Amino acid sequence: MLSLLQWKPSRPVLDPIEAGEYSLVAATWKDEPCIVKVRELSDIQIQAVGSFSLIEAEGFHWSRNRKRALSDLVQYSHYNAAIARAALVSPTFEQIYALVGRDGFHAEVKAQLAEINTALAQMPKGPARQELEAMRDALVISWDAILPADFVAAINLYALGIYRSDIKQVTEDMLYGAAILAERAHVAPHEYVRGRFTDFNIRDIDTRAWVVYEKRMAKVREEVKQRGKSA
Repeated sequence: MLSLLQWKPSRPVLDPIEAGEYSLVAATWKDEPCIVKVRELSDIQIQAVGSFSLIEAEGFHWSRNRKRALSDLVQYSHYNAAIARAALVSPTFEQIYALVGRDGFHAEVKAQLAEINTALAQMPKGPARQELEAMRDALVISWDAILPADFVAAINLYALGIYRSDIKQVTEDMLYGAAILAERAHVAPHEYVRGRFTDFNIRDIDTRAWVVYEKRMAKVREEVKQRGKSA
């Protein structure tokens, strides 16, 4: 079976226009080195993928809620597949997908999903339905997550501009402090978070900062309310 390492681009050398638009990214495919041509996505292209954040949420544990964790995994796999599809130039996402997903894998998964969705449409709420939904979600994850994690990580690092950004250093405490200052000064929170950030990162900071601010302020208001009741 042809491996990704044997993939030959249509033209071995980038012409000047391609060199300005795309980059050759060193990745790994199941621990084996490979090189792919990738585009860095603009903010509008990332928005087309979906609504997600690169800022790590504090206090989240996958094991606390199995249903939530599975649903988040499904969404995560969707985003990874969509980012890779938008970013890969040569080989394209479709070419890699066809290479590793042949021998009827796609057709088989698609048929199973159709069968499960038909059954779910006629099934009432309950343990049996939950079990079938979990089976459906696992199939979706296997379909989207067909690309190895090490390969996807390398693509995302470049496609989302993480390699040239400080976004992974941002914490919710930073966002909360920035939102407090921004609320008082009537400006955007990113004005108080200094670092190297892409347009997507700036929007991510502003969105998450207000979410963190409202969440923490709601907790403060509830604590004040409870103290008032006990006084």
